Amino acid sequence: MKVDAKYDLIIAGGGMSGLSLAWYLAKGGYKGKVLVVDSTFAPINEKTWCFWTKDVPPFKEIIYRTWNKAFFSALDMNAFLYLKDYSYHAIRCGDFKELVLTELRNRSNFTLLEENILSVSSNSSKAVLLTKNSDTYIADHIFQSVFRPNWQKPKYPLIQHFLGFEIDTEHSVFDPATFTLMDFDPSFKEGVAFMYVLPFSHNKALLEFTVFSNSTLDKEVYEEKIQNYMDKKYGLHVSEYEVKRTEYGEIPMQDLDYQPTYEKNIINLGTMGGLTKPSTGYTFLRTQEYTKQLADSIITGEKPLLPPQSKFRYRYYDLLLLHILTNSTEDSLAIFRDLFKKNRFDAVLSFLSEDSNFVQDLKIMSSVPYMPFFKAIGNNLFKLN
Repeated sequence: MKVDAKYDLIIAGGGMSGLSLAWYLAKGGYKGKVLVVDSTFAPINEKTWCFWTKDVPPFKEIIYRTWNKAFFSALDMNAFLYLKDYSYHAIRCGDFKELVLTELRNRSNFTLLEENILSVSSNSSKAVLLTKNSDTYIADHIFQSVFRPNWQKPKYPLIQHFLGFEIDTEHSVFDPATFTLMDFDPSFKEGVAFMYVLPFSHNKALLEFTVFSNSTLDKEVYEEKIQNYMDKKYGLHVSEYEVKRTEYGEIPMQDLDYQPTYEKNIINLGTMGGLTKPSTGYTFLRTQEYTKQLADSIITGEKPLLPPQSKFRYRYYDLLLLHILTNSTEDSLAIFRDLFKKNRFDAVLSFLSEDSNFVQDLKIMSSVPYMPFFKAIGNNLFKLN
């Protein structure tokens, strides 16, 4: 095998998880040689990552907007929700990439390579990356977010899929202090659907039509839903605003047995490593927490830390909700309504962050309709081990 270069570490994939690991390695003073490979490192604002925390947020210098008030609507509930302990933050993909890449380009031990990755594999002692140009690179470890591991077929193959418009208008129709967490659409019959709105100013916002279902929609369906929402909610005809950019995403919300490694000496990152929470689709903060700990383990010369698995009870809660989301839109909307109607917003976010204790979990679970969960338990008694 012809080897074009050797490194201590290779990061395959320059998305959020790969660049987060590179950032923490660089900021932590790692001295080894690191190769970061992706098809392009162009800092385009193609995604918006949101998360909540009660601590100082990661990458606080590029937080684009922060909110402590949300609007929520489901069935007969229309309410404002207020955060006390937590704050809800948004980071733009392009800002994140620009910050991290600037840091890496100032580090002589980091190499950025724009190439398409053909494969990652292992031999007896090293990990190997092959590009589509037939260049071969080896390292002690590869950390990859490009290739889907050999997961088993999920019982509930749900996808959170969405299309969003970032729009500008001459009209002051948005409240920049209030984001819309979920405005459910009971008329939609092909899954559980809602509108998600991040207002950046009085006349600029990102609106996403989001669906939990087994399959995606034609682009025109998302677009029509957003246009109708703009008309009904804000009184704006399509001629009264300009779409500055679009966002599209598909996030797996599935009961998968995530494998921490792809092969020997190859560790999975981000969604590929199981860091997307099945019941919410949120990934950013979980990835930050893990990649920081992973970088620390590497810098101190320990064996690289593998992606952690959620505690059993949280994985089982997620499994039950996936069952309900798959089988009953009506039950799903009732659960979301009561979850936010009968609990403090902070308490719900603590539960979704897996920061709650068992007593707090019981309080949350007792606040929502119990029959859908009894049915879900009956269908999933032996699903997790």
